[in-house]
Amino acid sequence: MISGAKKGQNFRCGFYDISPEKRLSAIKNAGFDETMFWWGDEYEDTDGSRYKLFDTAVKLGLEVNTCHFPSTHADYLWYNDVRADSYVKQFDAACKDCGERGIKNLVLHLTRRLITPEPNEYGVANFAKMLESAEKHGVVIAIENTRFLRYNDFILQRFKSGSIGFCYDTGHNNAYTPNESPLDKYGGMLVTTHIHDNVGAVGCEPDQHHLMGEGNVDFDKVFAKFKRFNAKHYNLESYCNETSEYYGKLTLDNYLQLSYGKLDAQLKKSGCE
Repeated sequence: MISGAKKGQNFRCGFYDISPEKRLSAIKNAGFDETMFWWGDEYEDTDGSRYKLFDTAVKLGLEVNTCHFPSTHADYLWYNDVRADSYVKQFDAACKDCGERGIKNLVLHLTRRLITPEPNEYGVANFAKMLESAEKHGVVIAIENTRFLRYNDFILQRFKSGSIGFCYDTGHNNAYTPNESPLDKYGGMLVTTHIHDNVGAVGCEPDQHHLMGEGNVDFDKVFAKFKRFNAKHYNLESYCNETSEYYGKLTLDNYLQLSYGKLDAQLKKSGCE
């Protein structure tokens, strides 16, 4: 594999009736080097504390290079009120947590579905505070491609920092911006990835987060670009959810073995290994 490259699987991949510890063990046993966590409290009912999850992953020998800042209220970035103040404060706390644990990349959405305001100077002021937190704690804000790349452009035209990177999401590109190429546009800033499949902009839920091969993402093309941009973290963000052809048919171990196998095969095919 490319020197330093790692294979990762998002922790929240389904099978929520199984204990978090067993889910993490299954990720490790499938062969993955890394896992990713959601760095918020929204899923504590099924996952428990993110702090305990991190400690358990480290104990099992899984690296944690990338975590996801909650996108639940991503639109708060663009306001000038108590919502924005709370959002910035939450981000600062997340940067502190990640910095203390050596988690390098904190993924950030700049938009929340279709309800986000147009880019504005409130967002610039709020992002400046968030960037200051990232720089202070040694964390990279990995800005993700979502529905509207103009928000990425708006922020990146105003900020230049080694604490800003890019998280390329294959599914978002395929479902929301199929005629644009965010990886070509921001690949020079690539620090981490969200790799999953879908069937494109069809139906009411196009972003299915499927296993590679369940949809129509051209992974040969994607991985050729990953190789060009010297990707280091190949992180799967696929779920065994109700829309997956494997839902209810595979055990957790079998699902993760299949997931790992698909990623490993694509890396070899693309000359990344």
